[in-house]
Amino acid sequence: MPDRFIVSPLNNEKFITEKQVGDKKMIINTSIEHAKDVNRIGVVQSLPLNYEGEIVVGDSVVLQHNIFRTFFDGQGLTRESDAHITGNLFQVLPELIYLIIRGEKRIPVSGYCFVEPIIENKKWIGDVELQHQGIVKYSNDFLESIGVFSGDKIAFKTDSEYEFIINNERLYRMRTNCILAKLN
Repeated sequence: MPDRFIVSPLNNEKFITEKQVGDKKMIINTSIEHAKDVNRIGVVQSLPLNYEGEIVVGDSVVLQHNIFRTFFDGQGLTRESDAHITGNLFQVLPELIYLIIRGEKRIPVSGYCFVEPIIENKKWIGDVELQHQGIVKYSNDFLESIGVFSGDKIAFKTDSEYEFIINNERLYRMRTNCILAKLN
């Protein structure tokens, strides 16, 4: 497709099945049933024709969860996602890419930012995540133009959290228009 990126899963793994704990690897998933276990980081192999954005071949990108997903159909047969082309190559529409990872640099794609949830320890309850509040982890050009930068505490709309694990860190991908206010 001339309007799509061609990507392969990071480390050629479509599912996250192991987690490093100290010097040991622990198996955390043996199923393809859950979307939360699908790898959401791909490596760009090819750009769309006439593409003029920031993404370059070789970038790692954070994607929508169904790109690499394998699932069982109504007859119980294993099927690849509609994005699958062949082997470990998948086609991705530009609007399904949310973050560029280039070395140590993290660049949210236009219209998106990433927010770290705030966890507080409450007496008698323990660790509790504050509702509708977070810390901007990766801001974008628009948010910065209105004074919202990485590290700022913000309030966000209800049900706008779309959870990702990036470098072993739980973050919410949010649309820029879901940020309601910068908090002190």
